[in-house]
Amino acid sequence: MRYLTLNINKNTRIDIDNSIWGKETIRYNGEVVSEKQSFLGAVHTFEKPENGEVAKYEVRIGLNMYKGVTFDIFRDNQAILLN
Repeated sequence: MRYLTLNINKNTRIDIDNSIWGKETIRYNGEVVSEKQSFLGAVHTFEKPENGEVAKYEVRIGLNMYKGVTFDIFRDNQAILLN
C-alpha cells in the first residue's frame, strides 16, 4: 500500500510503501533504494547523485499511537518533511 508520495522537485520523487506484512519499501524516482521488514518503523538511508553531487537521504518511518504512521525525510541532514 502506498503511504506517501513526495515530489521534492520536478525531477525528484520519493515513494513510501508498506505491505500488510510490515515490508517497508522506499523508491527514488521509481527505483527501489531501500527495503526493510518492520512493524513499528525503521530508518532507511540511501545516496543518490543529484546536480553533480551525492545527496544523502534518511527516511524515518514510525508508528505513533495518536498520529498513526509517521514519516520524517532528510536530505543532507536538512529536514524536507517532518510529521
